[in-house]
Amino acid sequence: MRPCACRSTCPSEVSLCPRTGAGPVHYVSIGGYKMRKHFHQSVFMILIGAIAVLCLAVPGWSADKFELKFACEYMDRHPTSINAFLPWIKKMGELSQGRLQIQFYNPNAVCPSKETYSSTVAGAVDIGASGTIWNPGKFNLSEITELPFLFNGAEAGSLTMWELYKRFPEWREESREVQMLWQWTSALFQLHTVKKPVRTLEDFKGLKIISWTAPMNNMIRLLGANAVDGKPTDTYLALERGMADGVICPLAPMRSFKITDAAKHHTIIDLSASGFWAGMNQAKWNSLPPDLQKIIEENVGDKMAQLSGRTLDEGAIQDSKWMKEQKHSFYVLSPAEKEKWKEKLKPVTEEWLKKMEQKGYKNVREIHEATVSMGKEYSAKTKGGYAE
Repeated sequence: MRPCACRSTCPSEVSLCPRTGAGPVHYVSIGGYKMRKHFHQSVFMILIGAIAVLCLAVPGWSADKFELKFACEYMDRHPTSINAFLPWIKKMGELSQGRLQIQFYNPNAVCPSKETYSSTVAGAVDIGASGTIWNPGKFNLSEITELPFLFNGAEAGSLTMWELYKRFPEWREESREVQMLWQWTSALFQLHTVKKPVRTLEDFKGLKIISWTAPMNNMIRLLGANAVDGKPTDTYLALERGMADGVICPLAPMRSFKITDAAKHHTIIDLSASGFWAGMNQAKWNSLPPDLQKIIEENVGDKMAQLSGRTLDEGAIQDSKWMKEQKHSFYVLSPAEKEKWKEKLKPVTEEWLKKMEQKGYKNVREIHEATVSMGKEYSAKTKGGYAE
């Protein structure tokens, strides 16, 4: 029989105690005292357990990591994804020492692209980035970016849009269900035609112009042309088959939709823009420790609004350079001619202001005045989305 850890005896042929599962104890004599190897093993295991508990309690260890799903309107190869969103994701990981692990998802990978906002509110995605246009009746004030001739480029538009968010409670109220991170505008809408360049209103009159949005339909009609409802994916075929003479859209998506194969005359009119947002699920935001919230807050807002807009402008400039290499023609609307276009489109702005007042936005004219003022200020400070 051999002494056992259960303070009883076990048969010598038994390697583990049938009561405790412990191995038999082997005595060794050191300096007249008997020490047990099993005691040393127990102390070692206790130390390992204590270290594990301490590791879990220290920020930066695996239990304190947060994996976030970022569902974006742009593909990962989009210039703004490459030069703004993906670097931001990497920076969040570095500044948090790996505790913020953000995974970027292309459109429709996690949720339908048009449902990004509702999916962010519901928590199906942790961070969403999409266009305000997909939520009619939700981002009412953000529609202001679609009014004519407010900015010279996406950078100016984005800085203005975020400043409006900060300045006006009514603007913030529209997205109260999410933790808004930043807002920005699209590249500006320009005119692209198939057979001839447009330099004046007279050139524009009577043309059949494809429009991607309802507000654009109205502007096309007021300028004397005929609006043709269309989708980006259908534009090339409509132009190629002679169903339309041109389209008003940003420069950026033209190559991917093959529109550049049909429309090779471009008039830079800087007509309007579309609004975008990037926000986090509120419950997910609340679950983050204060230090991680601080890291995010210090690297969104103005910084990301400006970077998002700037990368769109830079992308538009690069696209126009490529088009010029393909022998496309470009014409910048003269200031005097642009004033004529502005005059024609004044009813668009007034109609929108009245509509917002009817919806209860009593200070919408103040918001519009601020937009016009900031649009001019930021347009003077930024390069815009086209360069000769």
